[in-house]
Amino acid sequence: MDKKFLVLFMLLFLVLQTVSAIGITPGRTTVNFEPNLQKEISFSVVNTENKNMGVVITSRGELAQYVTLNNVYADFSKDEESKSFTYSINLPGSFDKPGKYEAEIVALEVPKGMGDEGASVGATVAVVSQLHVYIPYPDKYLEAEVNVVEEGDKINFILPIVNRGKLDIVNAKATIDIYDGTDEEIDTIETNTLAINSLERKELFAKWDLGVNPGRYKAVITLRYDNEVSTVLKEFNVGEKFLEIVEIAVRDFELGGIAKFNALVENKWSSDLKDIYLNILAYNNEGEVMADFKSPTYDIGGLSKIEMVAYWDTAGVHEGKYDGKLMLRYGEKSTERNIEMKISQNNIEVVGFTGHVVRGESKGFNLQNILLIAVAVLIIANIAWFLMIRKILKRRK
Repeated sequence: MDKKFLVLFMLLFLVLQTVSAIGITPGRTTVNFEPNLQKEISFSVVNTENKNMGVVITSRGELAQYVTLNNVYADFSKDEESKSFTYSINLPGSFDKPGKYEAEIVALEVPKGMGDEGASVGATVAVVSQLHVYIPYPDKYLEAEVNVVEEGDKINFILPIVNRGKLDIVNAKATIDIYDGTDEEIDTIETNTLAINSLERKELFAKWDLGVNPGRYKAVITLRYDNEVSTVLKEFNVGEKFLEIVEIAVRDFELGGIAKFNALVENKWSSDLKDIYLNILAYNNEGEVMADFKSPTYDIGGLSKIEMVAYWDTAGVHEGKYDGKLMLRYGEKSTERNIEMKISQNNIEVVGFTGHVVRGESKGFNLQNILLIAVAVLIIANIAWFLMIRKILKRRK
């Protein structure tokens, strides 16, 4: 084996073994700026795999010059679940512009006992705790997030808002315009109205009654606060992506040949779905997979139907009943149904995917076809015999 490949493999193995061995909390600390602010902030490093290790602590980012670490290295034994640390911030009297400034407190895992000398060559995992310092805007400035929560037959829009300005806001309100997957506006709702003081955090709230098809939607949120206006965009889903197999048929079948499965598939989602395919498994009497065949990939429009085709070479397959599975694959999701296939010389019946039977269309004559033809011949013969007798009787008269 190539030595370079071996070294690379060993390094990859070590990284994979330690990828989740360290954690840090809290993930973020937020501070509102005050001139010459001095503050001590606590955080903890977590030994998630209870192992012997060393941890090197560093800082980086635009605020790193104002951060003083009270510890730069610590040893962990396998019995220590976590250790607490602190760092100090010493902010200047002012910054050039308002807004958010950041620093990151980085904890690096290294082999135990290496200290900061080994951080550059021995570190395998790094985790980060963020420090955000907000410099107030001179007037009024509303910052908003959008959370969308589906609850029964309603959608809750929850808007956490923070006044990042130095001045209080008397009236804050949001208008929410909702668009479907084709960018057609379908509804408009409004939130409550709030007053919000400087650097204060509150929440705006609105409910939207559903009554729409499952799919992907877009909300354009217009924030109005006193004489100011800002806009936030949020995309969200209603319901789950879902495909349904409406029916399936096997046409022109003859045992030993190629069976053509035609499946009619309906997209219950209001948006388009791409790269969908049908996958069918058939099991023998020992429960082993004897056939695994797939259709090509298809794209299907929102709220529409499409026919998908999969082919099975039945050479070597005998008549009988076979368990199987019918699957529709789309992205990371799938629709699955257990089925039973009843196979005869000229016919396939598929049972189970919707609770009813779908019969195949055969090429040749089966017993049912012969009986139907025989009955039809008898009826025609009786009609012909009746007409002939009637004609003879008329001539005698």
